[in-house]
Amino acid sequence: MDRNLIVFYSRTGTTRQAAQQLQQLTQWPIAEVRELRARVGFSGDLRCVIDSLLARPAPFVYEGPALGDYDRVVLLTPIWLGHMASPLRGFLADQFHDVRKARPALSLVCVMGGRGAFRAAAEVATIADHCPAPTLALREDEVLSGASFKSLQSLVASVQALESTSKGFRPHWLSPEAA
Repeated sequence: MDRNLIVFYSRTGTTRQAAQQLQQLTQWPIAEVRELRARVGFSGDLRCVIDSLLARPAPFVYEGPALGDYDRVVLLTPIWLGHMASPLRGFLADQFHDVRKARPALSLVCVMGGRGAFRAAAEVATIADHCPAPTLALREDEVLSGASFKSLQSLVASVQALESTSKGFRPHWLSPEAA
């Protein structure tokens, strides 16, 4: 099996809970992106709004191993006003700015109140220069109630299917391998 890493950012703890649920299902290592300056109270909420509207990255601290040591990174982000959280945006911009570096495949889990997962997937694709697959949208109430386990199991199955097809299987549209 390929080596996979879970990387998350969580302001309120809900995305952290989703990351822990995913780790519980997979035993994949987990790493956290933290902000340099906490978003507390009204001023923290206001910074979230401004950063989201301007698609602005935020300063962060990454507590985890080098992404290049892994074949796939599963990113978990909260959705703020229909956009990826700005600390994770800053992390991606930092990690994927050098096109010469080997890059792991990306998958994405968005934790949201209502909508925004498709826009976040597009943001990841733009910043990292390749589309995250698979992508999963979880509602906050699903994560908090534990109902998200079934969706996370489906994500894991999709990741495993992608891993198996990348190891020696030829797509059906290619000619058969020479014997």
